[in-house]
This record gives sequence, structure tokens and C-alpha cells, in this order.
Amino acid sequence: MSGKYSKRTTKELSPVLFEPLQENRIVYEVKRGVAKEKNIRYDETTIFPGLLKRALPKTFGHYHPKNPSGVYYPEIYAVLEGRAWYLIQRPNEKNPRIIEEVYLVETKKDEKTIMPPGFGHVSINPENEKLKMANWIGIFEYDYQTYENLRGGCYYLLESKNGQTVDFEKNSYYEKIPELRKLRPKEIPELGLTWKTPLRDLKPQNLEFLIKPEKYLEILTIERC
Repeated sequence: MSGKYSKRTTKELSPVLFEPLQENRIVYEVKRGVAKEKNIRYDETTIFPGLLKRALPKTFGHYHPKNPSGVYYPEIYAVLEGRAWYLIQRPNEKNPRIIEEVYLVETKKDEKTIMPPGFGHVSINPENEKLKMANWIGIFEYDYQTYENLRGGCYYLLESKNGQTVDFEKNSYYEKIPELRKLRPKEIPELGLTWKTPLRDLKPQNLEFLIKPEKYLEILTIERC
């Protein structure tokens, strides 16, 4: 898919949806390899507005593998248009049905969010307008299967009955789910990650943490990111 658009429809998302849909429409599209540096690539994703019955529009969800040093690869996102919510979850190493930590990271235009090592994530569009995001990531294969096996992330985000708020519904396919905590992203000047610098303009030396996270473990934490 490098350099080409990939589209996900409601039919393709059906394994991770809260409830099935009869219609089949495009929920989001991804363009991979818009730009490349050594061992990393820059992608862009657009999530279109429109509820999936009660559920907010979202991506499929995935985990990352470990690098040669045995540390899970991280990823960095930036919001180009709209607002993004990221449902990030860290599973037990031996049992992915047990979630050790789960957070909802609420972000807006120009803000950058790091997905720390060991966290799977789902991107969600909470607005009635398109969400456009960009990301830098190492070149490796994602693990979508775990999300498919468990029918999505450990929480479903659903429009409330009054249509004014969002309900957070626990996914019954999981054995243990902590209470959800909401977070906001932080700037990390030592990595060159400020709201002023567009994600695409980051220098390779500022992105080394994507390939060699073991050198940055003190920074790549929930508290710091």
C-alpha cells in the first residue's frame, strides 16, 4: 500500500463494531508512505463523520511488534484537521483479554500524541466533520488480529440516547478492564515535539525514538507524553 490510498468500509470494520450495519460506506482512508526517511514513513489518515449506528467513527485498531532490542515500537500522530480521540490500551503480556491500563487521549489541531511502547490504539473522530491525521512510524507489520479476536478495543464509544454526550461501554469480550482515564497530550521539547513544528517537518534525529525506543524509555511514558 506504500504511496497508495487504502480505504476501510463499514463491512471491513464489522469485526470490531459495537453492532452490525446494513449499509456499506467508507469510514476512513489511509495514504501510506507520503514521505519516507530511513526505516520510518509518514502516513495520512482521514476519518469521515457519520455514526456507525450509535458508535463514533473509528479506525480498526492495532498493536505494534517489538524491535530487535525487545521494546515495542511507538508511534506519533498529529491532528491536521478536526479533533481526534485516541483510545490507547496496554494488555497483559500473557493474556490480551486483560487490560492493565487504558486512556482516552483528547487532541486537537496541531497537537501531537505519542503512542507509548506496548499500547494498542484506536483513532476516533468525535466531531461531525472530517478528521485528518498524520503519523510517523517504523516500517513493520501491524497486529490487527488481536483487535479482531476481541471485537475491538476494550471500550466502545457510543452516542448517548440524548445525543449530547458520549457513553463508554465496556467490551464484554475482555476479562478485565480498568476504569477509563482521560488525558491531554504534552509537548516534549527534548524530542523537538512542540505544537509549532508540523509533524512532517520533524528531522530524522527527532524521530529516532520510533526505531530505538529503548534509548528513550524515560520519556516514552504516559506521564511524560
